[in-house]
Amino acid sequence: MNPFIESTVAVPVAADQCGTWSEPEAGSPMPSGTTLRKAVMQAGVCLVLLGSAFANTVYAVDVNAADVAQLEGIKGIGPKTARTIIEERTRGGRYESFEDLSDRVKGIGPAKVASLRSAGLTVQGGLNASEVADREKSTVNTVALKPGHKIR
Repeated sequence: MNPFIESTVAVPVAADQCGTWSEPEAGSPMPSGTTLRKAVMQAGVCLVLLGSAFANTVYAVDVNAADVAQLEGIKGIGPKTARTIIEERTRGGRYESFEDLSDRVKGIGPAKVASLRSAGLTVQGGLNASEVADREKSTVNTVALKPGHKIR
């Protein structure tokens, strides 16, 4: 359908015409009624499956900006831990890294940090020790060479 030469405005259809299609003529791309119903049912099933897939999508939650409800939405953080995280953040300032979070909040150790990270918890503005180590490994050291020096 070309919207420049055909109207894109919906036109009401009589009730006796809804859901019925006559068999297409030979060579016509119009589907038969059964094929159309089947296609609509398949599209509906696809939408339901997509909806359930997005319902389980993990969204990142910043530990320095989240409220109690957002923290409780992270798998592995209950009401008590969420309150403790916020109380410690209020008392000691923002968390600089996951190690800082682990050091300041009782009950959050390295294993818990790993599970919280995979569940979508983030620490904005700070790097943890493994991220610092990864950056140091990936940093290329440069050396000033004298003109005409060959690199082997």
